[in-house]
Amino acid sequence: MKHILHYIYVLLAGLALLPATAQGIRISSQEFSIRNDSLQIVLEMDLNDVHVNSLTAVSFTLVLQAVERQDVAMELPPVVVTGSKRFRFERRERALISGQAAAIPYLVLIDNRKTVSKNIKYRLSIPYAPWMQKARLLLRQELKDCCDLQLLGVDTLARVPVLDTGSQENKPLPAGKRMATVDRGDSAHAVPCQAREQGCAPVSAPVKPVRKPRDTESLVLYFDYPIGKDDIHPDLKNNRYEIDKIDRLFAPLRREHFVSVRSIRICGYSSPDGNYGNNERLAGARSRFFSIYLRSVYGIPRGLVEVSSVAEDWEGLVDLLDRDQPPYREAALRVISRYGVFNGREKYLMELQAGIPYKDMLKHFFPRLRRIEVIVRYEDDKTEEE
Repeated sequence: MKHILHYIYVLLAGLALLPATAQGIRISSQEFSIRNDSLQIVLEMDLNDVHVNSLTAVSFTLVLQAVERQDVAMELPPVVVTGSKRFRFERRERALISGQAAAIPYLVLIDNRKTVSKNIKYRLSIPYAPWMQKARLLLRQELKDCCDLQLLGVDTLARVPVLDTGSQENKPLPAGKRMATVDRGDSAHAVPCQAREQGCAPVSAPVKPVRKPRDTESLVLYFDYPIGKDDIHPDLKNNRYEIDKIDRLFAPLRREHFVSVRSIRICGYSSPDGNYGNNERLAGARSRFFSIYLRSVYGIPRGLVEVSSVAEDWEGLVDLLDRDQPPYREAALRVISRYGVFNGREKYLMELQAGIPYKDMLKHFFPRLRRIEVIVRYEDDKTEEE
């Protein structure tokens, strides 16, 4: 399901009187669509006429706002065009306040003589919410210099079309939210997006099922696989232990024919090491084969199962670094925040401190990121009969 919007041209007249001048920016809105429980947004931004001096930066922040309630809105990660000195100042400021939460841009473009193109493909997946059925897309423009942040204006770009969520394939889940995924293209200085709400359980030790009325139960599973295989082999290494955890949760549900279950969500994760394409295939295949195993063993109706995957779980790695506090934590987090997935992030991590932190992460962190998470969501009328 795709919804094509018209071509949009935004004139930033206010910039002409400021140190950061622009003749205008051009935004081609290509697609709004729903896939599973996520709203997919695809835009093309032409910022070639936006220029700044070395000490200033202009940020372009997209805001999704409910039409009927202006207090209901979601800010998306901004695109920033910055001068080289301003970029260094901002980087130093982030390092000094690393303990505080800060908005991370979708993309930072340094405007200098080496800048070849400012054409940006803005592709973002965000958790779907019902108010997005009737929403507008705004563009907020702000100028930052040495001592001030100035609002240049807020423009309405488009009205998000009312999305048809009637089909099973594209219908948003009634509850729970997927991790956002971002395609950052080839531009330099891409950094991670944090406009997300995470529905899968956080990285941690396996979660013991706890039955709660009108609530959920979750499992975190760590399977071993034969080389070149993606299906479940129950008797391989420690897989039997993981299978027993599954059985303790699903055997009682099978006896009651899953009448109390609203949905079963399966999310497969790969660690960040290695080729992105291979990791994406691996996470998708293993979550898909696990769903086949689960349905065949326990007779789960196909319509109850929702499958998703995360190619490289960088957010999980950040969580582990924050929790375990290895001596290289701050240095590794700086690399992760500074470089995009497709702009050498793993390479810079491998080069950090002669490769010692990366080897430690390979041994102690990455294996904990390769997992399958299962969330069982029950109907509202579920009671504690068991």
